[in-house]
Amino acid sequence: MKVTIHAPLGQLTLAFVAEATGGRLVLSGMTEDTTVAVAYACTDSREADKDTLFCAMRGERVDGHNYMAKAGELGCVAFLCERIPENMHTPYAAVVVKDTVEALSLLAHAYRVQDLRLFTPVAVTGSVGKTTTKECVAAVLSAGREVFKKEGNYNSVIGLPLSVLEIAPECTCGVLEMGMSGFGEISAMSHAVLPHIAMVTNIGHAHMELLGSRENIAKAKLEITHGMNAGDILLVNGDEPLLTGELITPIKEKGIKVMEISMEDAGKDVYVHDVRLTGTDLCFDITIQGRERAHCHMPAVGAHMVWAAAFAVTTGVCLGMAWEDIQKGLDAYTPAAMRQNVYTLGEVTIIEDCYNASPESMKAAFSVLSIKASGRMIAVLGDMKELGESSVEMHRQTGEMLAGLTAGRDLHLVTVGELGREIAEGARAAGLDSSSIYTSLEDIPYTA
Repeated sequence: MKVTIHAPLGQLTLAFVAEATGGRLVLSGMTEDTTVAVAYACTDSREADKDTLFCAMRGERVDGHNYMAKAGELGCVAFLCERIPENMHTPYAAVVVKDTVEALSLLAHAYRVQDLRLFTPVAVTGSVGKTTTKECVAAVLSAGREVFKKEGNYNSVIGLPLSVLEIAPECTCGVLEMGMSGFGEISAMSHAVLPHIAMVTNIGHAHMELLGSRENIAKAKLEITHGMNAGDILLVNGDEPLLTGELITPIKEKGIKVMEISMEDAGKDVYVHDVRLTGTDLCFDITIQGRERAHCHMPAVGAHMVWAAAFAVTTGVCLGMAWEDIQKGLDAYTPAAMRQNVYTLGEVTIIEDCYNASPESMKAAFSVLSIKASGRMIAVLGDMKELGESSVEMHRQTGEMLAGLTAGRDLHLVTVGELGREIAEGARAAGLDSSSIYTSLEDIPYTA
């Protein structure tokens, strides 16, 4: 993952990296008068060259420090690392830090403060729909300006800081996604980005294994405000009690403006109502603070998509966009790769919806399947990870949901993995015929 560092003149000095990260600058075969500047950053030694800052990451299975010498053979002379291997080639300049992942976030923060003064960051997190919401928000904002966003999922404590370093100083707006597996991760990303507008789309069950409860998941998601200041704006799902109760109080006390988006309460800041599905389009009305009302539509299927659209429309309003430009942005929306992309092959319609799923996202996918399918339906489902002690129960409930939403229809269910078998058991218990359930790819009847 090699990214351009858009510092002034396209270069970032190692002295700046050392100051930003609190690291120790080590020179070998160089003098203190030697200027070492880089134009790229990467975490893959195969992408390193003479203009690259190679960031050596220590992972569970791979230690980037073991590849620093290889990067040196490719011409790399600049490193961000925790230790210097004995087999390093000279000359080189290394900034040695205690934790490379933490240092990368500190470097992104320093770059954001020094060189991205014109930049208005919009940050997105939530248990379900982060990428879809990011794409929808970016589509709306792109109707009036150039907008930075990354294709794919660069929403980790490594991918997000690298994304910040990729933003050009002249860029005025961007949408960045933040994911997490535990406490502290979104906080680090928020400090790297310093969002002006942030949003928490929902609180689901993903990461229950590590965080233990939905309340803890909400606390971890709300770390997105840690890099925000008074006057910044937080958008939340106003129909989720965890995002409207006591967890929000200290955020408001910080001076951050909190706007609640609701599909149930007309008294909330943003009220989404009269949702209509046409089979190819999603239509809805949206009322902002009881005054402004607009009729909106976008090329999408599935009622769950209204949440992504509502966050996108509200973001556009907060940034002063005209309603007609907001609608142009909605019209231009296209789903991200592997997020409910629909393909037609002859008489077969394929809905590609593949990612680290949760029970909530599974339910959304089932609703789209039931809308799009007019004949035989085939659902291919696998294990959902990080659900904790309730994992088996949630997989069985997922099977029950599928059977309920497609009752009376010609459904065939294919499951993959041990937990996938629990989905099959739930569907069978809810009434799906056993002859339509396959828990092994070898069991599927095939005619050449």
